[in-house]
Amino acid sequence: MMDIKGLTNLARDLYNNKNLEFEGVSGNDALRNLIMDKVGGEWSYNNFQKNKWDIFEIVSVSIDAIVPEILTNQFDSLADVRNVALGTKPVFTVQDPRIVRVGRVASGSQDLRRQTITGKKYTVETDWYGAAVYAEFEQFMNGEIDWNKLVDNVAKGFASHIETSIGTALQDSYSMLNAADRFEGTIDLDSLVSLAQRIQVKSGTPVQIYGTKLALARVAKAVDLSDALKDKINELGYLGTVSGLPLFEIPQAFKVNKDEFALDDNSLLILPQNEKIVGVVMEGASVIKEVDNTDRNDMQYGFLTEKKLGVSVLQMKVYGMIKMTK
Repeated sequence: MMDIKGLTNLARDLYNNKNLEFEGVSGNDALRNLIMDKVGGEWSYNNFQKNKWDIFEIVSVSIDAIVPEILTNQFDSLADVRNVALGTKPVFTVQDPRIVRVGRVASGSQDLRRQTITGKKYTVETDWYGAAVYAEFEQFMNGEIDWNKLVDNVAKGFASHIETSIGTALQDSYSMLNAADRFEGTIDLDSLVSLAQRIQVKSGTPVQIYGTKLALARVAKAVDLSDALKDKINELGYLGTVSGLPLFEIPQAFKVNKDEFALDDNSLLILPQNEKIVGVVMEGASVIKEVDNTDRNDMQYGFLTEKKLGVSVLQMKVYGMIKMTK
């Protein structure tokens, strides 16, 4: 019998490789076989009812394995993602960026102005969010539910919600930055390099520029493009380096069930290397509940997945932002 760790690995591997084979069967069949084992090898409504909490645990563990995988692929360079037990409040620590002040000490005197180096600790507030999926009751009764697709859709729904929350949090953080750490206007090379230089000196670390593909492509407007640079843009969609500053793409995403992007295509982030300015907390295991809609005319059978989530920008981090106007 597969344990929780094995199921987590299977779900993660299956998400990354849809053609995965496990013990001689497809990954999707492997997940389905696990569920069939829980109902004694024969699918029926009564067998499901007797064993549904074991089945819900399989679905819950699978969802919890996939959501961090999606977020890591999307925001690994920006977000510190924490999976913690229910009731745990992880602490995000930000070190004070100030340099130790050196002062002149008069001969025979030890009088020197003191400077206490401090840090700031953050916790990210979490709240419950839910996502419901439905199947035709006859499809459910016949055991024809594609459990792998169900898990993928729910996991992607939660990931999309978090992606949207990250995009909103970043945009909201712009107004809270020091005026010198942000710029709004038509992009030009001097403004970009000047702000990048400020963030680099302030953090004491080389910086990198992040944005969506379209945002990074707009940086090229500030550069006199040679034929070689135009070829680079054709290959990548944007310049990989501008004035010695590396550019990195944040993959764009859609808001949940909307034909609208989650991330701003007019914004650039200037971050010190290896600096993660967003805290994401997933607290506790997902909770699966049965939603019985068999009394409805459409005879649908539903599952509600609830997960406790939180997203916050760690405001004391050193970073810069540019809002490009057309």
